[in-house]
Amino acid sequence: MNFTLQKHIFSAVFVLSFIFLPVLSFAGPKTDTVYLHNGDKITGEVKRFEYGILVFKTDGIGTLKIEFDRIKTFYSKQQFTIQLSNGLRFFGSIDTSGTAGYVNIQSGSFRIPEPVSGIAEIFPVKRAFWKRLDGAIDFGYSYSKASTISQFNFSGNVDYRVEKSFTQIRASSILTDQTDRERIRKQDYTASYQRFFKKRWFGVAFAGIQQNTELGTQFRSYGGFGVGYDVVHNNLNVLSGALGLLVSSERSKEDSLVNSLEGIMHWAYRIFRFNQPEIDITSYFNVYPSLTSLGRVRLEYEIKARIEIFNDFYFGLSFYDNFDSEPLDADAATNDWGVTTSIGYTW
Repeated sequence: MNFTLQKHIFSAVFVLSFIFLPVLSFAGPKTDTVYLHNGDKITGEVKRFEYGILVFKTDGIGTLKIEFDRIKTFYSKQQFTIQLSNGLRFFGSIDTSGTAGYVNIQSGSFRIPEPVSGIAEIFPVKRAFWKRLDGAIDFGYSYSKASTISQFNFSGNVDYRVEKSFTQIRASSILTDQTDRERIRKQDYTASYQRFFKKRWFGVAFAGIQQNTELGTQFRSYGGFGVGYDVVHNNLNVLSGALGLLVSSERSKEDSLVNSLEGIMHWAYRIFRFNQPEIDITSYFNVYPSLTSLGRVRLEYEIKARIEIFNDFYFGLSFYDNFDSEPLDADAATNDWGVTTSIGYTW
C-alpha cells in the first residue's frame, strides 16, 4: 500500500489528539453534590447535563452517568450555560431546591426554580481555556485482498463554549486506494461559530475546505453566514434549521477555477438513548442552490450512530450521500455515497 504524506498527516493528527487528551481532563474541585430520590448523596464535579443524563465525576467511584428521573436535586457553584426545553437560556450556578425533582438556577440576582426534567443542557464555563474544550475523535480502516481495495476514514470535532456562543472545528476524511487506480478522496474541514440570541434563535458564521474527487472537485474553499432556530431542544432530542448564503471557489481536475454564490438550507437532528448500551444518532441535510449558475444544486446528507462500548469509547457506523447536479468535470459522477465504520473516543 502507498502511504502518502497526506495519510501520515492524518495519522499524526490522531496521535497528537490522544497526547493532548490528558490535558483536557485535569481534575476540578469535587465540591458539587447530587441528591437522589433513594436518599443517596454523592459528592463530585458536574461535567455536563444533556439528553437527560447528568455526567458526574467523583474521586472514589469514577465518572457516573445519572438519569434525570433519579435526581431529587443537586448543587454546584460552578458557572454554567443553561438551556431549558422551552428555549430560555441562562448563565449562572445551580442550587438545591426543597421541592423534589427541582433545582434553583442562580443567574445574577435572580433565583429561578426549574424541574430537572425541564433542563435541556448544562455545560460548565470554566476559566481555563483547555477545560472549556469537548470533543470526539474516531477512525476506521478496511482492506480486501480480492479487490485490492483499502480504505482509511478519520473524523473528529473540538467544541469550545462560552456564555453566549459556541465554536466548533470539524474534520473528516475518507481515503480509498485500489491497485492501478487513482486514489479517491473525500475530505471536509470546517470551522463554525454560533451566537445565541433570545429564545431559540442563533446566528452562525462558517468557513472551510472540501475535496471530493468522485464528484470532480479537487478543491473547494467556502465561507458564509446564516440565521438558525432550534425547533426542538429538550432532554431527548434536538432539531434545528438554518438559512444562509455562502461564497465558494472550486477547482476541478482540469484545473478550471469557478467562483460562485450559493444559498444554503441546513437541517440537523440528534437523538440520544441513555439505556444500556448508550446510542447517540446525529444527522444533517444541506441543500446548496447556486445563485450564479441557476439550475445547479448540491446536496449533502449524513447520518451517524455511536454506540458506547465502555467508558466513552464507542463503535461508530455512518452513511453519507453527496449529490451535484452539474459537477465541474463533465465525466465526473453526480452522486457519491458510502458506509463507514469506526472506533472512537469522546471527552
